[in-house]
Amino acid sequence: MGHAEARREPAVGGAVTVTNEAVAHVVGLTVLECYGVVGMAASSLTQGVARLLTRDRLTQGVSVRRTGAGLSIDLYVVVEFGLNLADIAANVRSRVQYQVEKLTQMPVHSLQ
Repeated sequence: MGHAEARREPAVGGAVTVTNEAVAHVVGLTVLECYGVVGMAASSLTQGVARLLTRDRLTQGVSVRRTGAGLSIDLYVVVEFGLNLADIAANVRSRVQYQVEKLTQMPVHSLQ
């Protein structure tokens, strides 16, 4: 075998599975980086009051469902008082969709 020949290893097949829990972690951490977001809220409201979750329970404020070849994500966030909700929501949606699609290679069909 000469120097011009490269040693080639046989290709190994396989698949990578991204769990909904892993996606929820990515979403939770991405949301906390967004301007105006105070934290994640529990998905169930008690008497109309949102409960702020600690950083180790971020995934409880995120619901991830598979929809065909893509994802549907529901977010429960607490935002800073007095800021424009529409602007914050648009920023959160944009950043979450970008990060999830970049890291998972799966399209986000719905983000609420």
